[in-house]
Amino acid sequence: MSGPHVKICGLKDAESAIAAARAGADYLGFVFFRKSPRFITPEGAEEIILDLKQAAFDEGFNLPRLVGLFVDAGEKELSEAAPLLSHFQFHGHESAERCEELGLEFGVEVIKAIPVTDAADIAKAKEFEEAADILLFDAKPPPGAGRPGGNGVSFDWTLLSAYAGETPYIVAGGLTPENVAAAVKGQAGRETFLGVDVSSGVESAPGEKDEDLIKAFISAAKA
Repeated sequence: MSGPHVKICGLKDAESAIAAARAGADYLGFVFFRKSPRFITPEGAEEIILDLKQAAFDEGFNLPRLVGLFVDAGEKELSEAAPLLSHFQFHGHESAERCEELGLEFGVEVIKAIPVTDAADIAKAKEFEEAADILLFDAKPPPGAGRPGGNGVSFDWTLLSAYAGETPYIVAGGLTPENVAAAVKGQAGRETFLGVDVSSGVESAPGEKDEDLIKAFISAAKA
């Protein structure tokens, strides 16, 4: 399946992970942040990944890249999850230098989330362009939100026209099967646009992924 890359984030069970991979997801995300309703332990993620790899072998579908989402995580937390992952996704106050150091230390690629409400936030991405392999432009959390992502809110995607960097980027925040095609269309022709990321937009309840919504989202994004 062609089209932009799709990342399904916040997976907590093998059935949803397998359904996402089978439908053509390019990245699967696991949230190692305890305040999230999508929190999973490295042990829980490993069980899912083992089932996923077996299903990929049995059915012949491609194995997505595996991403761990962290918020100001310590070395121990990162080291426990690193062997499972291809990417670290940072949503905290990690500096550009720290992002680069951790990517090299653990041998993973780095995705750095950039919270967005206005054009000034897009400009802040510049400091991470060399440190991160991928930038993830996500809606800034609403006041009082207990987590940096997965809040189901979006931002004005036209703001991304101000991004002139060379680092590939992903669009996140408030995406659903109903609006993802418009988000993708809005980035048409931009060489650095890599894809889209969804979490709450494919759930029936916080932390509960819906396989039909996952399939619909991927289909709409890649249409």
